[in-house]
Amino acid sequence: MANNNLCSCVDCVVRWRCFNGLDKDQLSFLNDNRFEAKFKPGENIFKQGSPASNAVFLAQGLAKLYMEGQGNKNFLLSIAKPGEMIIGPGIYTNSKHIFSVTALNDVKACFIDARFIKDLVKANSNFAEAFLTDVSYGAQRYIYKLLSMTQKKMPGRVAEILLYLADKIFESDKFTMILSRQELAEMSGMAKESVVRILKDFADEGIISSGCPQFEILKKDKLIMICENG
Repeated sequence: MANNNLCSCVDCVVRWRCFNGLDKDQLSFLNDNRFEAKFKPGENIFKQGSPASNAVFLAQGLAKLYMEGQGNKNFLLSIAKPGEMIIGPGIYTNSKHIFSVTALNDVKACFIDARFIKDLVKANSNFAEAFLTDVSYGAQRYIYKLLSMTQKKMPGRVAEILLYLADKIFESDKFTMILSRQELAEMSGMAKESVVRILKDFADEGIISSGCPQFEILKKDKLIMICENG
C-alpha cells in the first residue's frame, strides 16, 4: 500500500513499546499496512459504537478517552499521549468501540488494522506478552479509578486528577491545562460547579496556581495528602 507517512515504523522514536519485540520484516509489514491522519482540537478520532476495525497509535498530541452516557453525560476515562496504542476490548468481543476518542490538541495518529494486531498475538509470543501486559495495566488503571470515585470525597477526586495530569501526562508540576472545567468534572464524576469550587479552595490555600491556561502545583505534599485521605 503506497502512503505518505512522515516516518517509518522501523525508525519511529515514539514507537509503541509492544512493537519492540518485532523483527525488521514485521515492522516493515506494519509500516506498509498503516495510514496516518491528522486531527485538530475537538475532532473525533473514533466514535463510541463505531466499528472497531482499527487500533489507533498516537504519534503526536494528546487525546481524551471517554464513554458517552445517557442524557449527554460523559465519563472521561483517561488521556492518551504519544507512544500509546488505543485498543478497545471490542476487537475481541462485539467489534465495536465502547468509548470515544477526541483530540485535545493537534494530533497525528496512525491507524493499524486490528486484524494485524490479532495476527501478531498469534505469531509472536514476545509481542503477545507485551500486549497482554499493556492491556492489563489499562484495566488496572480503570479499576483503581472506579474505586477512587466510589470511596473518595470530592476534594480527593480532584486532587487525584491534578496529580495524574502532573505526574503521568505532563511529567511536570507546571503545565498548560488542556482540560476544561467541564472535562475535569467528567473525569471525576462530579458537577462542574463542585470542581470549580474545589479548585478555588485549593488556590485560596496556596496548594495550586490556576491562572488560565497555565497551571501549577505549589504544595504537592499537601495535594498528595488530600488525594490519599480522600
